[in-house]
Amino acid sequence: MVRKRPQPRPARHLRTPQAAEWLGISPRTLERYRTIGGGPVFYKLGNRVTYTIGDLKTWVENGISKSIFSKNYILMRAGVARRGRGRS
Repeated sequence: MVRKRPQPRPARHLRTPQAAEWLGISPRTLERYRTIGGGPVFYKLGNRVTYTIGDLKTWVENGISKSIFSKNYILMRAGVARRGRGRS
């Protein structure tokens, strides 16, 4: 009798390198977002930092801007500038 291997379940939580790859950014950038704010929601599981794909998708969708004058873009830039990490 041949047994089928169970299909691997998709990961519920991604570690920083996998989340950064999914987003198309460097892991260091994702770490910086965690420090200064403005990044996706993250979870601390013991000493591990993880992200869910749903939270990554939400973060990407909330970052949609049609121009540099849109309210969303201005608020996003203001959050970075407030922490001394960008220009206004």
